[in-house]
Amino acid sequence: MVKLSTASVIGYGGAAGGGKTDTIVGKSITDHKRSLVLRREAVQLNGLVERYAELIGDQARYNGQDKIWRFKDGRRIRLGGVPKADDWNKYQGNPQDFIAFDEAANFLEVQVRYLMGWNRSTDPTQHCCTMLGFNPPTTAEGQWIVAFFAPWLDKGHRNPAEPGELRYFATVDGKEQEFETGEPVEVTRSGTTRIITPRSRTFIPARVEDNRFLRDTGYADTLE
Repeated sequence: MVKLSTASVIGYGGAAGGGKTDTIVGKSITDHKRSLVLRREAVQLNGLVERYAELIGDQARYNGQDKIWRFKDGRRIRLGGVPKADDWNKYQGNPQDFIAFDEAANFLEVQVRYLMGWNRSTDPTQHCCTMLGFNPPTTAEGQWIVAFFAPWLDKGHRNPAEPGELRYFATVDGKEQEFETGEPVEVTRSGTTRIITPRSRTFIPARVEDNRFLRDTGYADTLE
């Protein structure tokens, strides 16, 4: 379902063991040309590096100093961390057609929103996508992600959305608003009228039962 989604922003979350990290890794390898895959702490990247090595084989070379996988056909995957609140500045000005936040509830909302601003490509045929993989937040700091995907996660939402359903959002005067479609709309900011295009967003639940490598191991019982 994640693979087929046309959303600009995809949330993929739920139970541990649902395959969130592998989905991020797989999309960056197969669907995109310039990817940035992030965990909050750079020291948490070792497992990602190992998983990429298992799946990539000799298709690409890894530069451990720059944390970049470079493919023979020119594609590139960069790994990174943003432990400090303003560390997103390290990636400013570097457009990526795929930006992924692994364990996204560990990030600050401001970090995610700033980095999403660089999710673009000069190739008109390349679908640009931001993906947030996460488990239910366990701290107050991570609760922003529930509001970010409120139509899917907030049981009291006035207009709930189905898994995989597209909704459209844009920020107007510093406040995010939901729109009916992704068609360009005219808005007025501080007396100036301009055209903005809402971006599509969706959420897809991740369940351990969806992971064929874990579903028969008894891990679901361990989670319970």
